[in-house]
Amino acid sequence: MQKLQSIIIGYVIVTLCCVSQTVPESKAAQGGNETWRYVGSRVISTGDETTKVTILGNSVLVPVKLVYGGNEVDVSLVLDTGATRTTIHTEIADQLSINPSNTKKTKVQVVGGAVIDAHVIRINSLTFGPHTSRNWDILIVSHKGSTAKSDGLLGMDVLRGLKYKVDFEKQVIIWE
Repeated sequence: MQKLQSIIIGYVIVTLCCVSQTVPESKAAQGGNETWRYVGSRVISTGDETTKVTILGNSVLVPVKLVYGGNEVDVSLVLDTGATRTTIHTEIADQLSINPSNTKKTKVQVVGGAVIDAHVIRINSLTFGPHTSRNWDILIVSHKGSTAKSDGLLGMDVLRGLKYKVDFEKQVIIWE
């Protein structure tokens, strides 16, 4: 009986050790037809995934979930391979309860060469399709002009290194 108890306790300890270990950076795991891995502050799924998008003319609006503090908001960002950084409008920052006085100010150059003021904020996470970036810096800019059809831009800072195709007919992004 004592030997059986020792064996059971051994299995419990081994099980607890295995369950409590964290997944190290760049480690991959597989389950079903999906593979995921950590790369720096990103969790990347490489399963066969599609994301429904909205197409307005030549603009691809990607649904994105932003988390900051205890606040979460779903937004539509233009997939913009010409944008260096991911950007949101001040109205979205307000919904996330971001106080601009607590952010770093910067200047950014926009299409056409104009330089505008922006704020840099580190959000808890940014999720689009199967991709999540954690502790990610994004820009906050004021939107001027007619009513915006999007909430900002999904820039190359999060798109770099990702493989995807946009199917304009089906209005989806296919993540490869």
